[in-house]
Amino acid sequence: MRSALKTLAVAAIAAAALLPGVAPAQQTTLKAVTAWGKNFTFVDMYLKWIERVNAKAAGKLKIDYVGGPEVYPSFEQLEPLKRGVFATMVTSTAYIAGALPETNATWFGFGATPAELRAAGLVAAIDKVTREKAGVMLLGMPLQMKFNVYTKKPFQGASLAGLKMRSTPIYDPVLKGLGASTLTVPPTELLTALESGIVDGFAWPAVAVTGPGYARAVKYKVSPSWWVGTDVALMNAKAFDSLSPDLQKLLIDTMIEIEKEVPGYYGAKEKSEDEAMAKMGIQNIAMSDADMQKIKKLHWEGGTEAFLIKASPKYGAELKKIVQQFAPK
Repeated sequence: MRSALKTLAVAAIAAAALLPGVAPAQQTTLKAVTAWGKNFTFVDMYLKWIERVNAKAAGKLKIDYVGGPEVYPSFEQLEPLKRGVFATMVTSTAYIAGALPETNATWFGFGATPAELRAAGLVAAIDKVTREKAGVMLLGMPLQMKFNVYTKKPFQGASLAGLKMRSTPIYDPVLKGLGASTLTVPPTELLTALESGIVDGFAWPAVAVTGPGYARAVKYKVSPSWWVGTDVALMNAKAFDSLSPDLQKLLIDTMIEIEKEVPGYYGAKEKSEDEAMAKMGIQNIAMSDADMQKIKKLHWEGGTEAFLIKASPKYGAELKKIVQQFAPK
């Protein structure tokens, strides 16, 4: 009798476990990729976002970081994201500018924080565009850095006449506008280009000059910074929309937390970098307020025309209007 009762009890427990109301929740796993290797400081706050989401999700959701450019080349990550090969990534707006030039609007905040750009409606506006054009949504902006000019030679005022500068398209309106000739040089070849005289200087993130060794080949850092670059975290829209509302909210709310911490985090990194360069004897070239006004106007007028109005006739004007409040007066 006792044996029969035990058998019935076990059967009842097993049956109950199969009922919909008491079935254990399945964990949703999302794959994540970064445009830079995990040891690059550029990905620090995105990886922190993953860590926090995983902790807060309490087993309902897990974001699995699968790698960086060694897994998918930096400039080719948007396509597999669109197809759902992985669910989310952090990348430079420059890397996806061909398909989504509208994301470059984040570069025209002139020091506005990610939180301020979001409050201005920029995230919502870009999200609408990226969903329509590529089937991806904008999670937020976990990366913002100041970009400075570094040179081997001194110069005075807002003039780079006679200097050869390593550049990328986003810097060209300013560098060319100040009289420099510009060249495209891959980061892996930049140190050699500096040492051999192919270029006299370069524009670069202020948090990553000593690490790659570039600081050994220059004598001057120009301050204040000429650009503030704000880059983006994207997610496959179908993957996001398929999540429950509470998990969607978790992803976005945690990204908003991270965005508030980004300026302080990378500000501290830049301070540490400056201290290291000072020990190496690198001197500062200070720009006056008038110089900076000229530089900012070149970036605003030339940059928004090239990267928003011409590159995105359908959406560029609307995005420019949103960031107009941050433009130089």
